[in-house]
Amino acid sequence: MSDITTATPSSSPLNPSVARAARERHERQKMRSALYWQLGSILVFLSLWQLSSLFMDKILISNPVQIIKDFVHIIADGVLIAKFLDSMGEMLLGFCISACIGVTLGILMGRYKTVERIFDPFVNLANATPTIALLPLMEIWFGLGLWARISFIVVISIWTLLINTLAGIKNVPAGYRDVGVAFGLSEVERLRKIAVPAAMPYILTGARVALAQAAVGMILSGQEIGEAGLGGLTETYGSYYQTGHLIAAIISSACLAIFAFWLLRRFQARFYPWIQAVAATRR
Repeated sequence: MSDITTATPSSSPLNPSVARAARERHERQKMRSALYWQLGSILVFLSLWQLSSLFMDKILISNPVQIIKDFVHIIADGVLIAKFLDSMGEMLLGFCISACIGVTLGILMGRYKTVERIFDPFVNLANATPTIALLPLMEIWFGLGLWARISFIVVISIWTLLINTLAGIKNVPAGYRDVGVAFGLSEVERLRKIAVPAAMPYILTGARVALAQAAVGMILSGQEIGEAGLGGLTETYGSYYQTGHLIAAIISSACLAIFAFWLLRRFQARFYPWIQAVAATRR
């Protein structure tokens, strides 16, 4: 009689823990590989940039080494930090106001036909209007101060949030709504426990786009309304052809947007971790 060998659960390829560990190792390897490619491409780009500056006028293009020196200089002067904090406050406040208004109105329009019929023409008109043309109007209404800049940030970022929220609420599966009715949930409970969580991937996607738009609005309003914040700083450096300082200020603006994206990712990971898990299973 031949011996029959039985695989232990720990060595079985179908063991969930073994498969999970293999997937995690594979994901780590992919992340390391992606990181190496990204760092390599950045180094190549900076090297080519540094070399190209040897053959071009410094007024037209600075070089990475000079930009780092200028960056350190404006930080040491305290100019960059003060402007950075001012712009960060304006951008985040404008984004939060637009999120409160846009998400709330998007939920109401997606849930109630009457509300959608009332506001839909105004939303379409405002979304089709070139937002940059509203800058003079903000100046007339609010003057050349803080609230004019914040209002422009709100105007430029609110529509993406509203439209994405509206789409998310409208795309909640009917089965989810039927479950809420079957369990006797009230209208508010169905919104809070079913509709809004189901629409959250749409809302957060809109929030990421709206953050980028808020960063653009922060720069434009700073340049045109009172020359404040990082936008005013870029306007000043550009006027005096200080290319190194100008690029350093632009990089600071990008860093501010990246910081805002990081805050949004932390918010998603803290309160809605299932979104990332569901997205990973679909890859």
